[in-house]
Parts: sequence; C-alpha cells; structure tokens
Amino acid sequence: MADKMLESNERARKQAQEVYDLARKVTAEIHAEHHRPAVRFTLEPGEPGIFESKAGGTPYLPHDMPWPLDSSGQGLALLAQVNCAGLAGLPDFPAAGLLQFFVAWGDVWGLSFDDQTDTAGFRVLYHETVDFSVTAEEVEAKRPPKPEGADDWFPLFKNCRICLGALTEQGMNENDGRFDSLFSEKWNKLRPESPVEGTWDMHKLVVERLRDYDATYQPGWQPAYHQLGGYPYFTQEDPRNGTEYEDLDVLLFQLDTDGGKEVGDLVMWGDSGVCNFFISREALKRRDFSRVCYNWDCC
Repeated sequence: MADKMLESNERARKQAQEVYDLARKVTAEIHAEHHRPAVRFTLEPGEPGIFESKAGGTPYLPHDMPWPLDSSGQGLALLAQVNCAGLAGLPDFPAAGLLQFFVAWGDVWGLSFDDQTDTAGFRVLYHETVDFSVTAEEVEAKRPPKPEGADDWFPLFKNCRICLGALTEQGMNENDGRFDSLFSEKWNKLRPESPVEGTWDMHKLVVERLRDYDATYQPGWQPAYHQLGGYPYFTQEDPRNGTEYEDLDVLLFQLDTDGGKEVGDLVMWGDSGVCNFFISREALKRRDFSRVCYNWDCC
C-alpha cells in the first residue's frame, strides 16, 4: 500500500515537473517575441518640490491655471506628477515637461464604471514647458477645500518622492489579454495530446498540491508594480479586452499598492489593488491626453 502511494506520488511529481518545465519554456519564448521598454519607479516618503516627480503633495500649476476640478466643481487631488526628463529613451513618451494625474475624492476616487475615459472624476495634464517662477505657496493658495463629506481615506497614505529607474525591457506578462492565446498556440504545438485554451487549463493537468502558479510569471518582475510603459499588472482583468478601449495600447502610468515594515503603508487601492492609465500610441505621440482610460481594481 505504502509502495503504491509512493509510486503514485512520484508519477505526479514527475508529471508536474514536465508540465512546468514546458510552461517556462513557452513563457520564455513569449517574452522573447513580445517585449516593450518600461521605466519602473520606487517611492520614498517625503514632499519634494513642485517641479519634481512625486505621488501626492503640491503639484506644479502655471500662474494662469486654476486648480483642476471634477464635473461637480470640486477640487481633484494630485495622485502623481512625473518629471519627464527621467523618461528619456522611453519611445513616444515626452522627455521634458511634467505629466500629472489627478483623481477625485470619494469611495471610488473618480472611477467611472460606465465609461472609464470619462474625465468627470479624473484628469491627466501635461505641461510641455515649466515656469520656474511658480512657487508652492502660490499653488497651494489655489487649492480648493476638500469636498464636504469626502471620505478621508485616499489611496496615498503619505506624500512620496517618485524615484524613476533606468529604461528596461519587459516581456509580455500573463495579465495581458493576449497572453493566454499565445501560450495555448505554442503549448498545443508541443503537446497536441494535452491541448489547453490558456494557462488555467495547463495548471489543471497537475494535482492541486503540486501546482506552480509562478511558472508563467516574468522573471525579476516583483511588486510593487509601479511603472510607465511596458505591460500592465491587474488583480482582476484587463478592462480593455473586448471593449471600446482596446486601441488604448500604451500603459501611460501605473501605481500599485505599496508599503512595508520600514516605511509603513504608502499606497493602498481598496484591498491591495493597483491603478493604471492607458492611452493610444498615436495620441501619446501628439501629446493629446484628452482620451485616457483610468482603471483601478483590487482583490
């Protein structure tokens, strides 16, 4: 009896090893064939100046620009500001000026479930040139009061400096809506006797206790998933799949849940979620940020 159980366990272990060796091979091929440049970043608690990259805090606004408002006339909150000088080399992104992301207060922070390009509750602004005579005090004088009854809980727990990293190449991750079909196509050519329609079918070939859900992850791609460009991360699914947002093919900006023992909680989207902004390549080239898909989801 014990011998049969050992033999069965060994067969299951061997099968799992074969499945995941092949899964890693297929995933590596997808990464090699489908990759994009990205600039990842980290967060450091603090309040940098109004011309620097930051999450939260006081934004840059030109002398003649009022504070951005939502559709009801309430002030939006600065989510992030990026000094584009740190994006040099990232194709089609600006390499100068400031790119800003504002969202509304409230329980869904300006997200529209009916139309995720509806700017009633968010705004993306780009300042191609910067007037360095503007002061933080001048900008703060424009800040409207927080909307009455607004939930004090905002995704940002602390104002932070955004520390942009070096330009890097990123392979397509399994969050991308096209990954499953590419995986299936390659897998089925190599294992026609065990066809799959996606990675979940592949996992079902292995007993649950031996499943390795990391087999299709991108090597070295660890949270927090803060970045511009590259491939997005979701806790749910890509909102662009099969929708009118499919043409918004560029990850403009992504801010993930972030925190740790040393710095405490910095960002929290609902229950450990992530926020993304998407734009079309052609609009990005034109520096036209009027149609952007704003999304956040959580576990």
